[in-house]
Amino acid sequence: MWHVNKRVLRHLLSILLLFLIFFIYVCPVSAVKDDVLMDGKGIFIETKGEWHFSQGYLFVVKDVSDDGNVWVELLLDGVLLKDEILNEGSVFIYLHNSKEIFNITLDSVYYGSDGDLITFIPVYQYLDPSLPAPALNDSNVSSNSSSNVSNDPLENNSAPENNIPGFSFIMAILSMSSIVIFKRFS
Repeated sequence: MWHVNKRVLRHLLSILLLFLIFFIYVCPVSAVKDDVLMDGKGIFIETKGEWHFSQGYLFVVKDVSDDGNVWVELLLDGVLLKDEILNEGSVFIYLHNSKEIFNITLDSVYYGSDGDLITFIPVYQYLDPSLPAPALNDSNVSSNSSSNVSNDPLENNSAPENNIPGFSFIMAILSMSSIVIFKRFS
């Protein structure tokens, strides 16, 4: 049986723990952030309006019914990829080769005499690896075809910045594991 000095083992575990924290904290964050083209911001589109996303995607609001249902389409180079009827709180998800490219939540429908305004928040667009990467200045800027509506995406103040699903859970498990290890070997 091995007989190891607890002091040496504690130093080795400390180095291993620091390496794991660095690896888990730095590597996945940069990999995930490079993949995100729109990170939870909001957009608004008028009825029969459209939103131009990076990589040539076009999101169109075709129609809004009196009961709040919104008919939307997603196109790429003029080709219909998906259409769906949404209501408030519904999520439009588009996958390409089993990879999520869009995750768009219909937030609200505002009715007006001049037309309806639909807000989508949060909106996530992820890099489609089958298409050319967007230009650096194109990756976060999208546009709306309507002339009287702003072209800038809205900030989503309801979600924290740099939110990576599951990341907090991983850090919590790693922290608890390190406490157990240090208590056991000290």
